[in-house]
Amino acid sequence: MPASKKEKQAIRESFRKMSTAQKADYIFTYYKLPVITAIIAAAVLISTAVRYFTRKETVLCAAFANVSVGETLSEDLTDRYLLETERSLSKNEIIVYRDLYLTSEPSAENHQYAYASKLKVLGAVNARQLDIVLMNREAYDLMSSSGFLLDLDEALSQDQELYQRIRSFLCENTVIIEDNAVAFSLGEAETYESVTEDAVNAVDCSSFPYFEQAGFPDTVYFGIIANSTRTQECLRWLSYISGNTDGNS
Repeated sequence: MPASKKEKQAIRESFRKMSTAQKADYIFTYYKLPVITAIIAAAVLISTAVRYFTRKETVLCAAFANVSVGETLSEDLTDRYLLETERSLSKNEIIVYRDLYLTSEPSAENHQYAYASKLKVLGAVNARQLDIVLMNREAYDLMSSSGFLLDLDEALSQDQELYQRIRSFLCENTVIIEDNAVAFSLGEAETYESVTEDAVNAVDCSSFPYFEQAGFPDTVYFGIIANSTRTQECLRWLSYISGNTDGNS
């Protein structure tokens, strides 16, 4: 039954005479549920607002496979690229999967690391959260044979200027179209058989300005993931890292 006007007046007068601590205790005792609900709602609202205003747009997702990239080069390949292409660092980012180890014959001590790297690459590719990869020869062979890399002849046909600049750095590798690997591994086939084709699916970027300055001991290859949804951005990044390299020299 609702309180009468006289009762409400008495409650207000009693509340007015309470100390600050008593008022807080009274509010918490009689209005605990709505207060807690309001606090939770405010926290959710603030958290949502913070995520919205600090959320960054993913420009590219890159992987470094069997290639150790130092801090300076990493900044050149990510933050500097964003700035060169007039993107704000507070609103844009390049996600990088670092220190991946891809090998067909891992040592005993590196077996778990290699397995975890393989799963990470497979997961990222299947989720379309990987666009470009920098890799050594072993990783390149594995990525190519698995069919993960885009045919660059077709991709570069849309950008003849870039093609002319880097054409002498294009690399061809084997792609396995189909095989009996599962049956062979299970002992259901006596010999391993496969159907393969060659494809131009990487760029030797070792002599490109940023990479040459970094002094890599082995060849570094660049590839675009075949199912990337950001192919044009990948080509733009390739144009950036190739700098003023003369592909005809």
